[in-house]
Amino acid sequence: MRRDGDRTTEVDVDLTEETIEVVQTTRHTFSDLFDEDGELPFWQDTGGWSGYLREDGAFYRVNVLDDGEIIDKEEVPASDVKQSIRDHIDDPAAGSVGTFIRGANPPLDKCEPTEVVRNYYADGGQR
Repeated sequence: MRRDGDRTTEVDVDLTEETIEVVQTTRHTFSDLFDEDGELPFWQDTGGWSGYLREDGAFYRVNVLDDGEIIDKEEVPASDVKQSIRDHIDDPAAGSVGTFIRGANPPLDKCEPTEVVRNYYADGGQR
């Protein structure tokens, strides 16, 4: 295994099948998920936004009207917030309802994927 900064590369050679499998993993770190008001919006439309709110160490799933009125506020464990962040990053259809807020989705489309598996064959091809 070779390390280049935050990238690791693993190579598996199969001489019987005459293949090489290369797995490259790149780590990206993003910070300041919640804004100065403790808000982490995921979805926004003309009526308002929905996402999470952090207050006094507790987390709430919220729906907020455009004027700032909170119409739905449910306390949730930190694990729910973490899973929602994972789901939103992994969801290729994000944005299909309302506008998906970019701050809630780190710009991974401009980064290398977290894990890429490529099979290289002895004839020089990649399949």
